[in-house]
Amino acid sequence: MFKKMLLTLSALTLLMAGAANAGDANWTFYGVGHVSLNSLNNGNDSQLGLTSNTSRFGFKGTADVSTDLTAFWQFESFVDMMSDDYDGGTIGTRNTFVGFKHATAGKFMVGRHDTPFKALGRKVEMFPDQMGDFRAMTMGWDNRLGEIAAWVSPDWDGFNVFAAYQFDQGDPGDEEKMTAMSASAAYATEQFMIGGAYEGASAGWNSPAPGGTYGDGPKSFRLVGKYMGSQFDVAALYQTNTVQDWDYNTEDDVIWVDEKSSVMGVGASFKMNDKWNLKGQMTIANWNTDAVDDTETTDIDESDTKSTLMTFGIERVFTQNVLAYAQFSMMSDGDNSSFDIGGGQSGFGDSVGGTWDGDTWQDPSGISVGTVVTW
Repeated sequence: MFKKMLLTLSALTLLMAGAANAGDANWTFYGVGHVSLNSLNNGNDSQLGLTSNTSRFGFKGTADVSTDLTAFWQFESFVDMMSDDYDGGTIGTRNTFVGFKHATAGKFMVGRHDTPFKALGRKVEMFPDQMGDFRAMTMGWDNRLGEIAAWVSPDWDGFNVFAAYQFDQGDPGDEEKMTAMSASAAYATEQFMIGGAYEGASAGWNSPAPGGTYGDGPKSFRLVGKYMGSQFDVAALYQTNTVQDWDYNTEDDVIWVDEKSSVMGVGASFKMNDKWNLKGQMTIANWNTDAVDDTETTDIDESDTKSTLMTFGIERVFTQNVLAYAQFSMMSDGDNSSFDIGGGQSGFGDSVGGTWDGDTWQDPSGISVGTVVTW
């Protein structure tokens, strides 16, 4: 463990020393330290603990190539400020890439990066990397992909496009490729923003059915909108997902069936003054939108497949780089639906789900008090 940490620090020292002597290259060291004290309840029992919520550091820089062309790069790593078994030798785990920016053609980059689908959703989140972040409800559709090539358009009077393609993650000779693509388009002014995104993967991401056939790869659509006033911000998100799974028809032939799910949410923020903000957000996830007419779930009411996450919080802004917050989150699960509060892809450092009492899921809840420092 000590050797891995020493190697990490040595690599960072060499990187900083190299950047400092890079001539006409410009670079910046940045980061986020985000920790919270949380009381989490699974419906029966509570636990108090500390978590590190997507704390991170990174380096980014640019170098002029010509009048219209600039090279840029970024190297960003996750930092767990709490765990005693964190692998300190792993670096470059977050958005890490190199690219070129042209004055009229936009930016092209390769490496590891948040998908356009995920990046668009981040624009309307009221509780980023905190308990209550809606990514806990989006069923794995907020991703950071490696081996991608991406293009970001210039700002065309408020309109922009972001597109990315992930190269094949399978082995040469595989029957189906394992590729993915993601794209978003958005229009923004000083007061409002609206956008849409699509993300899909190739058939190789499915497991083959008996007989070796493959269904269509998973896909998802997302729509977002946000109003930004002098005191009020209001935002909304809608998402629909389709994943295929194999089944047998009445002739016992293998068929591929669409399994659909959806997520919708709305949030608001009220700026009381320069120091205090009030926020709230509600997210509803339905893991089976076909429950009413699905032959496999005829005994399940559609309301039983829904979960609702509600979060309320208050922020204290000390400076541009330091804030503290307190919040309360509660999940209301259906009889056949269960989601965790935070954790996983949400960025929140820990999670808790409801317990099963034999008939229904008990509703989890939590209280979180945290601080965020950026540089």
